[in-house]
Amino acid sequence: MEFKLLTQEEKEQYYQTMLCMMEISDQDFVPPLSQRSSTTQKTLTGTASTDVHAGLSSYLNTMMNQEILACIEDGKLLGFVSFIKDYTTDYITEADLPNIYLSTLILNPEARGRGITKQMYGHLFNDLYADRHIFTRTWSTNVPHIKILGYYNFVELARIPNHRGEGIDTVYYAKRRD
Repeated sequence: MEFKLLTQEEKEQYYQTMLCMMEISDQDFVPPLSQRSSTTQKTLTGTASTDVHAGLSSYLNTMMNQEILACIEDGKLLGFVSFIKDYTTDYITEADLPNIYLSTLILNPEARGRGITKQMYGHLFNDLYADRHIFTRTWSTNVPHIKILGYYNFVELARIPNHRGEGIDTVYYAKRRD
């Protein structure tokens, strides 16, 4: 198993595979990725999309302009995380630079349960960007991801109540470097 930052050529090579993985995992996200306009949009209540494939293609196209760390085994893409360097928003300010903002993480369902997310994050946090603050956001009912963030000592930065629907908050997390 290898973890590598994809070049633009490799992103294009794996484009269809990433799109297929997103189609399989679309409903695992709140709201589904197919109902989002980008990886950083502020309104996340979801919009009814009649064309799931077009919605996912649009979302993936925004990711193609970001960094992508991939997990590859025997030439097969098992998972990936996209991220933005030096990202700022209402909750992540210029005082938080330099940073990386983790925007999307997807694992092939058949690769789940093997600790790949922890390994991928470990490589990203400890080997590639040990000197940067790290931020991400997720939804309050995404227990598996929140558990991994806790493993890496992320702390809750901000919470937006009912941002993704009734009883589903958006939660920003931070791992600051001293």
